[in-house]
Amino acid sequence: MSQYAALVEKVINENRDTLLAVDPHQIDQLITEIRQAKTIQLYAMGRMQLSVRGFAMRLKHMGFDSYVVYDTTSPYLGKGDLLIVHCAVTNVELNIIKLAKEAGARIVLLTAHPENEHGQYADLAVRVPGQIFGGEQEIPSIQPMSTLLEQSLFLFTDIVTMMLIEQCGIQMDAMKASHTNLEGLPYKFA
Repeated sequence: MSQYAALVEKVINENRDTLLAVDPHQIDQLITEIRQAKTIQLYAMGRMQLSVRGFAMRLKHMGFDSYVVYDTTSPYLGKGDLLIVHCAVTNVELNIIKLAKEAGARIVLLTAHPENEHGQYADLAVRVPGQIFGGEQEIPSIQPMSTLLEQSLFLFTDIVTMMLIEQCGIQMDAMKASHTNLEGLPYKFA
């Protein structure tokens, strides 16, 4: 087996272990929070923000009113709204969580560490135990730093998207119609 093939197996297995460790009850609660929210704002820093932006886009395609925190189009966040934070371990994230809580929004964390101070403010903390610090409660990884958690959060939110599509009866044609038409694709979505 080549080094590449061996690494593929290890990385896929790490993600599989992380995703299968998520509590299905917490996933159901997350979906309920999303469905009940007036608007949804999402936050993360660094590479974690890639999964946030991907999820915000898919939520928008499904008809949910979603935004990324600090984008210029992000509206006021208050009662009836939802803040979803990926990772939730830094002081920056803690400040955003506290501000959203003070404004009356509901807070959901997708994090490897729901036991930290951030989790005390959360209405729901979904434990996605990919490696970030290398602690006992994390799925260990051969990948550098927090790469496993970053990958797992992207995959996790794509899977949640598929669950929302099914549970909300969202049609693919409706999602495609919500996709930007400014990419200059030489074909139209059927």
